[in-house]
Amino acid sequence: MVMEKNTLRYCTILKTNINVTTMEKTIRYITENLEALKGNYICVSNVHTTVMAYRDAHYREIQNGGAMALPDGQPLSIVSRRRGYRDARRVPGPDLMPAILKLSLEKGYSHYFYGSSEHTLAQLQKTLIKTYPGLKIAGMYAPPFRQMTEEEDRETVERINAAKPDFIWVALGAPKQEIWMYEHKNRVQGLMIGVGAAFDFMAGTVKRAPLWMQKLCLEWVFRIIQNPKRMLPRYLNTNFAFLYHTGRETAALAREKRRNGSAAGVHREQAGERRMKPAGKDAAPLRIAMIGHKRIPSREGGVEIVVEALAVRMAEKGHKVEAYNRYGHHVSGKKYDEEYGRGDRKYYKGVRIHIVPTFKSSKLNAIVYSFFATVRALVKPYDVIHYHAEGPCAMLWLPRLCGKRVVATIHGLDWQRAKWGNFASRVIRFGEKMAAKYADEVIVLSENVRQYFKDTYGRDVVFIPNGIERPTRRKAELITEKFGLRENGYFLFLARIVPEKGLHYLIEAFHKTDTDKKLVIAGGNSHAADYMEKIHRMAAEDDRVIMTDFVQGQVLEELFSSAYAFVLPSDVEGMAISLLEAMSYGNCCLVSDISENTEVVEDKALTFRKGNVKDLQKKLEYMLQNPEIVEEYRKQSSGFICGKYNWDDVVEQTLRIYRGDALRADDRKQTEERASAGYENSVHK
Repeated sequence: MVMEKNTLRYCTILKTNINVTTMEKTIRYITENLEALKGNYICVSNVHTTVMAYRDAHYREIQNGGAMALPDGQPLSIVSRRRGYRDARRVPGPDLMPAILKLSLEKGYSHYFYGSSEHTLAQLQKTLIKTYPGLKIAGMYAPPFRQMTEEEDRETVERINAAKPDFIWVALGAPKQEIWMYEHKNRVQGLMIGVGAAFDFMAGTVKRAPLWMQKLCLEWVFRIIQNPKRMLPRYLNTNFAFLYHTGRETAALAREKRRNGSAAGVHREQAGERRMKPAGKDAAPLRIAMIGHKRIPSREGGVEIVVEALAVRMAEKGHKVEAYNRYGHHVSGKKYDEEYGRGDRKYYKGVRIHIVPTFKSSKLNAIVYSFFATVRALVKPYDVIHYHAEGPCAMLWLPRLCGKRVVATIHGLDWQRAKWGNFASRVIRFGEKMAAKYADEVIVLSENVRQYFKDTYGRDVVFIPNGIERPTRRKAELITEKFGLRENGYFLFLARIVPEKGLHYLIEAFHKTDTDKKLVIAGGNSHAADYMEKIHRMAAEDDRVIMTDFVQGQVLEELFSSAYAFVLPSDVEGMAISLLEAMSYGNCCLVSDISENTEVVEDKALTFRKGNVKDLQKKLEYMLQNPEIVEEYRKQSSGFICGKYNWDDVVEQTLRIYRGDALRADDRKQTEERASAGYENSVHK
């Protein structure tokens, strides 16, 4: 909704009238009307102040009562553009102040600086003298943090007016600076502009985000990194309240326009219908973005394997698929790095690869990568953005705000994993909530997780399992040469070496098992150095335990092909790709009795009670004493798992989800029967 106020345009966002403007238009308006604006104030608004104004009627009156409310925050200008005002741009306070200061050298404007601290003002003065020689500085004052007395306030006003400034820059932080300007409207004789941290940035007492982050509108990420204790709760509270309320507001405006038969409303409705139309034989290829994995091609985890399988197969079908790889080294070492995304290797099997920069810190890596990838994806005309895993879903709201279709695959309840600390777990859980609340569709890999979303969020989700292909078995050659392993001579554990995989249970149980067979541990580390050290210590106590480190290619294939049995003792899983692979090779499998495992294996594998070392030992001894039982499970496993989980079916069902087409009745029935069978087995075992 746009209203005319003098020569200015406004877009009403959450009841606050945000200017539709640009930096150039703003400066021109201020300079052309400066004398008339003196005594008034300008708010520099962002998501935080807009949400506060929405919640507080008095503060909303303050925001709307000034001469202007400029869109400092990028989401405000994005919302304005979505509502039809294509010329809406961001006008940051820390950029507006130096722009006017520079102009003042020509115009002769004088300036008063009110706020911050004495130290900052002293540094600011030095910077101003050096940067803008000849600038008229009418005065500077750092008020006390406490509330001033009436007498102190009166003296302050007199001091400011005596200096006769054209501009009064106010840096008290929101909402304090807006309240101060409102209370001093027409009491001071200059134009007041609230600029937040601009004094600190210009003085150098607080570092502003690098220019590249500013251009990508990532200053808020930088501020969280600088002061996570203060800034993270603020952004989590207001940013997503903003998304929720503006989403409802935008939907209400669209409904109103459709009722009125407006061209804009009809256009959006038609666009929505086009986006949601089911696919036919002649349906156009989709433009798809994959976000959330570390990198492809890679076997660093199940997410990477799934993203590669989906992306490559969709590209083969003629769809334009682009995968946003995370910058950095393979978790198991540089020697496993692939250079796709650089130089002449920007494509992998028809999939366009983008490399996204991020931080080395494991606590911030995923969330920062997700945001950067999301920002890059927003400028491209994708039909759907597909997020993988809960942590990256924390940024899912942003493309939804911009009108993109968004699908999320929950590969497991990652916040439950022991490797994450309290902060990381909260961020991951937040991503889960964003997926439940804002994704167009949520895909899960197990009935247990589907029921969790229903019980926790009241959200209906779609069950689409992972797929698998029947592999070719290999004779033991390289593994014999490298590790002295022979067919049927070892139990195999193959997964990331992290606490939730339960490897410590297996080693302890194996120590107590009387056998000449080996225990082969194949897998790399993922942000769990302490746990890896613990595993190495435990393995060193038994010369039957062999640790191969991360494996791939022929070695991986031989390990699966020649194992006596495969063991997965997980405490937490999504849908273990390694378990599907082990069964596809015709292995007898022993898994913990968590529902995510038992849904997969049904009655075609052995189970033990999760976390119970004694029961695990008992089952290992049972397998050793009954090789004919092991052989019977082997005969069943490959045909069963390859028939149950097929990548072609998974891809087709996922593409229907992309297009907004509900799964066919037979698809839904089939997947539900598969899930229910496994779930019931898990409950009753």
